Amino acid sequence: MRSKKKTKKLPAAAPAETALELLPMLLAKDKSGDQKLLRFVLSNVNAANLKRLAAVAVAGGVAVSLVGNWLHNRVYRAAVARELKKQLAPVNKKLDELEKQNEELKKQNEQLKKQLR
Repeated sequence: MRSKKKTKKLPAAAPAETALELLPMLLAKDKSGDQKLLRFVLSNVNAANLKRLAAVAVAGGVAVSLVGNWLHNRVYRAAVARELKKQLAPVNKKLDELEKQNEELKKQNEQLKKQLR
């Protein structure tokens, strides 16, 4: 036969205690404040509220994950764009020179056409 472990149950919080009254104790990092807060939470949370809390926590986790992925993609895209810009700088410079040379040749071509007429 298996023996059951006896667990110590915390007594329920007094009805006069509210979360606002327990906040200073929690901020003080006092163990008695932690126990009182735990008693308060356990006495005021029922199964339906726990399910809602779990649903909200899951939804919050999903939202944080989505925002994290979106931010990661933005940073990654910015880094790739910077790297491509560095790599394409010499090509863009050469292209500008060729465009300038093309314009000069067009002007010379127009002048030669005028002379032939």
